[in-house]
Amino acid sequence: MLKIGNINKLKVNRKTDIGYVLDAPEGEVFLHNNESLHMDLKPFDVVEAFLYFDHKGRLAATLKQPYVTTDTQSFLVVKDINPSLGAFLDMGINKDLLLSKDDLPLDTTKWPQPGDKVLVTIKVKNRLVASIVPKTEIKLVPERELQVKDQVTAYVQKIGREGLNLYTPDGHFIFVHHTMYKDNYRIGQEVVVKITYDSDKGYSGSLIKQKEQAIQLDAEVILEYLKKHKEMPLDADSTPEKIYDYFKMSKKAFKRAIGNLYKNRNIEFKEGKTFLIK
Repeated sequence: MLKIGNINKLKVNRKTDIGYVLDAPEGEVFLHNNESLHMDLKPFDVVEAFLYFDHKGRLAATLKQPYVTTDTQSFLVVKDINPSLGAFLDMGINKDLLLSKDDLPLDTTKWPQPGDKVLVTIKVKNRLVASIVPKTEIKLVPERELQVKDQVTAYVQKIGREGLNLYTPDGHFIFVHHTMYKDNYRIGQEVVVKITYDSDKGYSGSLIKQKEQAIQLDAEVILEYLKKHKEMPLDADSTPEKIYDYFKMSKKAFKRAIGNLYKNRNIEFKEGKTFLIK
């Protein structure tokens, strides 16, 4: 049985003016000269050919080695974007692999851009299409473990309500909670992430620079207090001693944190007090 989207061993039947006809259990498959690696093939030669559908939807063969098959997973580079179709990925042969818009976010600003990389495998429908690899199906096996505080390169694989799923090139899964990044990210975008936690469920990381991360963490402490008490008898003019009594942080750190909360319209100030905005 033919394995479309995979490597098949097929026997050469005959040569034509523009290529070769290969014998297959379900009939014949055409191998164009441009896909033959300019080999001088003879009848009865056995070749290892990748099978795909050409631009007219016909089953075709190539002796070029694809970067991915139905049995493998690989980071493919985005070559082009078509808003009505999706993203086209370079799979190592003359035909690009489509990552359908149906498998991409509704918000097109979160779509990958040319040069980005997405971890995919191949699915066979009426043509070959790319399928984004979910966390539960990743096959890549990292050569080494990561350590807390490591900074590693990774690619955005999924954008969810709770945060980002990232994969490193060798297959580490890293989750970044939405509180641990500020910028807008897109599928396939390359990032440098700092590992903050290691558990049985995988790694957690941060995309916030060290100073910004400190501000964010201090702001969360103050925000949790306000969610419980609705107000606090502190503002930017409070004494360092009073601030430390409440939050065990310096006045400088406190002012940066409440400045962040005020900028995000989480709080307001009245008569020396800070109130939570509902």
